[in-house]
Amino acid sequence: MRDRDGLRPDDPVHERVRKRTVGARGLARSSTKVGRDLSSLTGRGLSFLSFVLGLALWEVLVDVLEIPRFLFPPPSQVFQIYFTGDIRWLDHTLVTLRSAVTGCAIGVAFGFLLAVLITVSEMLSRIVMPYVVALQVLPKVAIAPILYVMLGFTNTSRVILIVILTFFPIVINVSTGLSSVDRNLVYLLNSLGAGNVRVFYKVRLPNSLPYFFDGLRIAVSGALVGAIVAEFVSSNEGLGFLILNSQYTFNTTAAFGAFVILTILGLALYGGVVFLGRRLMPWYERV
Repeated sequence: MRDRDGLRPDDPVHERVRKRTVGARGLARSSTKVGRDLSSLTGRGLSFLSFVLGLALWEVLVDVLEIPRFLFPPPSQVFQIYFTGDIRWLDHTLVTLRSAVTGCAIGVAFGFLLAVLITVSEMLSRIVMPYVVALQVLPKVAIAPILYVMLGFTNTSRVILIVILTFFPIVINVSTGLSSVDRNLVYLLNSLGAGNVRVFYKVRLPNSLPYFFDGLRIAVSGALVGAIVAEFVSSNEGLGFLILNSQYTFNTTAAFGAFVILTILGLALYGGVVFLGRRLMPWYERV
């Protein structure tokens, strides 16, 4: 019996052709992987170079334009303030980070559960979603004082504000992912005897993962915003408190120092979400 090229399976020529074909495919896959790695490395290098050039330009412009340093401090002056010992940077950073992570975790869990419930029950979706949307469009700066009046100036109030900020993108994204599955695939599984629970775990849940991580990226950013807003309203610690206190003491260098730390925290949390998404979904290229 011969194949489509006219060669028998036991023919030595056939074996050499097969090995060359497999080798060519492996080489193509390796070349593609190397190309992606080089592209990623180049992109990171350009990002780092852009960051360094931005700092250098900032430093030069402050001197060239003779901008008062107490109004717009250069990067070198901001960097020095971390080592003066006048501000407990680590303590304030941990306070803000603890509130943000705690509120985000609760908001994500609550948002995911609510998304599952409104996907399963259309009636519940019609009842709950108007309140969810109404809560989202309210200005969070206006919600914070009300929470403090109702619950007092406690960490619980700060966490609840962060939960309000973080659960909405999870609800919207996850509910979209759970409901936007191929109906024909669901009908096929049902015809094969799969119940709703099995369809949920085998089809709906995997389909919702990309949507979940898209929402989580927004949520981690919102968590930091919520923590800062809560500390603006009433707090004697945290990076938000430092920024507000710097306004009263005209210490713009300390405010810029807090901005830098917040930027690093935001990038770290965002990068952590991207890294986790790539680990859990290697098949999803956009994560």
